[in-house]
Amino acid sequence: MQYSRYGKDGPEISRLGFGAMRLPARKKGDWGSVNYTRAVDVMRAAMNAGVNFIDTHHHYHRGKSEIAIGRALKGWKGSHITVQTKTPWYEDEPREYFEKLLYEAVEKLGVDSIDYFLFHSMSMDAWKKRGRKFIRFTDWALARGLIRRRGFSSHETPENIKRFIRTREFSAMLVSYNWMNPQERDVIGYAADRGLGVSVMNPIGGGTLATATPQILRLLPGAKGAPEIALRYVLATPGVTAALSGMNTLEQVAENVEIAGRRKLMTAKQQRRMQARLDRIAAESRRFCSACGYCMDCKHGVDIPANFRLLNQVRFFGLIESAKRRYARLRSRKDGDRSAEACRRCGTCEPKCPIKVPIIQQLQEVAATLGGR
Repeated sequence: MQYSRYGKDGPEISRLGFGAMRLPARKKGDWGSVNYTRAVDVMRAAMNAGVNFIDTHHHYHRGKSEIAIGRALKGWKGSHITVQTKTPWYEDEPREYFEKLLYEAVEKLGVDSIDYFLFHSMSMDAWKKRGRKFIRFTDWALARGLIRRRGFSSHETPENIKRFIRTREFSAMLVSYNWMNPQERDVIGYAADRGLGVSVMNPIGGGTLATATPQILRLLPGAKGAPEIALRYVLATPGVTAALSGMNTLEQVAENVEIAGRRKLMTAKQQRRMQARLDRIAAESRRFCSACGYCMDCKHGVDIPANFRLLNQVRFFGLIESAKRRYARLRSRKDGDRSAEACRRCGTCEPKCPIKVPIIQQLQEVAATLGGR
């Protein structure tokens, strides 16, 4: 296992982190449950292989993730395991609510102090409304030894994340990043240059990038599989301290540990070639949609850029099954059908497109390819 310092004053942590959001469940699809025996076995296998960084949240598995981690840590005789958890500070609840969650987390994890305590999914709006209260709350928790450092996770724009970093209030940052969604690449280096530890969620796109299509395997010739390509890409990115993987089998642990154990994840030549392939694909995909959003809002509810992103995943990477699953979710949104099948061919969108995409025609292609109609 390879290790790196988590920020300028943090501990040495494994380049592979254990993301405890997808632990083995008691039965398939029951995300609210945990098979504690299997979960502990998988976490202990990772810990024995050198993984010393675990990320969780009080809500994962409806609070059972922290319990499972506590059971894995109980009696552990190895080196210190760095634990990172999060709090839903965006919720408009009284301070006592968050104090209760923090005390519960410490108890469930079975630790004296939580190493990293993150403002979960911090948006600019939440920061403006509640950020200073979070700083005061974590100052209180730091003074009492309940936590050691604070940080944030975010799905914000790179520019807004840079604003969070410039507050100089945080020791760590967790962002979503992978070769298909590389928007945070610049901000990762920006954070690392300013002393923050950077961990990455979704390095394999929540499993989407684990499909070994011919198009994906061509991104990094010689790689054994798609998960290896995804992990090596993330870990070779300057500024990334650790990539979190939601491992739930012993086989996944063994595979990921082998990848993260490489001293050289990608040569400079491999990086250039992979990036050149991705840049060519990105340029080609912009011919079909640049995701500028000028076509929105659709009065019939169609999320046009989202539909086109899914079509491009099929066109350029062969990810048909994952695209179909995401398309089905667009169709069944609580706020109404956002899929291509909600299109009524009114034509309002097409004059707004700056690159003159034949939107109606392409939406029909999306519906035919992903909806089976």
